[in-house]
Amino acid sequence: DRPLFDADRLARCKPTARIINTARGTLIDESALADAIARGAIGGAGLDVFAVEPPTDSPVARLPQVVATPHIAGSTREAQELVGLETATCVRDYLKGGIVRNAVNYPSLAPEELTRLQPYIVLARRLGAFLGQLTTARTETIAIRYYGELSEGNNEMLVGATLVGFFGTVLSSNVTPINARGLAKQRGIEVIESRSSRPRNFTNLISMKLHTSEGERWAEGAVFEHAGPRLVMLDGVTVEAPLDGTLVVIRNSDQPGVIGEVGTVLGRHKINIATFALGRGPAGAVAVVKIDATDESEPQVTSAVLAEIRAVTAVQQAAVVVV
Repeated sequence: DRPLFDADRLARCKPTARIINTARGTLIDESALADAIARGAIGGAGLDVFAVEPPTDSPVARLPQVVATPHIAGSTREAQELVGLETATCVRDYLKGGIVRNAVNYPSLAPEELTRLQPYIVLARRLGAFLGQLTTARTETIAIRYYGELSEGNNEMLVGATLVGFFGTVLSSNVTPINARGLAKQRGIEVIESRSSRPRNFTNLISMKLHTSEGERWAEGAVFEHAGPRLVMLDGVTVEAPLDGTLVVIRNSDQPGVIGEVGTVLGRHKINIATFALGRGPAGAVAVVKIDATDESEPQVTSAVLAEIRAVTAVQQAAVVVV
């Protein structure tokens, strides 16, 4: 690469100028600098870095007008102690509160900002996992929109959480907030963020929409003070349900008897219902059924159970989601 200070630029300096370089040795043409100092075109130099280190044959290091020091500040005992202390402090802060400092590939937040965002990080991850499991078609775009206070500030951690939730349901490889954007790019998935100042019925709201080869899947979520992350809308139908545990998500015609028939199917298989949320809209109805937590010895919502639910006349779609 061409040096920043070559013979031409040095010639335009005042004779009283002193060149100080503590960045990179290749920024200065050392031969041109030595010549300029020898001719009196430059007053002198202070150098901590050189094109070749150690500078065994540098034309500039031998000049009396040059102060040359070795570039080893990071190798001193004091520096090594400070590096060790800073490293230990960063690890402690992450383990105690999830605070990441000084990372080059991950957003750094103040503790109070992280505390404020933490519930929404959980919400974003669960919304991503929720939609990821509902979608069987190829996803082309993941669009995330923030409302309320979330429409301000840096929300990169929310994007990372969304992608971790989404990819965590479909990939066997380890997905982290750091590699999640790269995974989306590798798979040709565009990630779009937007912010809206339009008033909604919630202090903060995350709206998430998947554009797929077979259409759109759209969900919105909010954090309730005493109930945690909640689903508040699915595919344009208002429904309020927990984003937690095992959920049976049903799309059905808005007609009587659906709740009873679905409950009968689950009851016949001794699957207990924790909550049953129903939403109705012009496009039909949505039901989100939370199943009581079970261990391996208790019945699960198997493919056979799901087939029975889908066989209910009014049911159009049914899927099991674990968040």
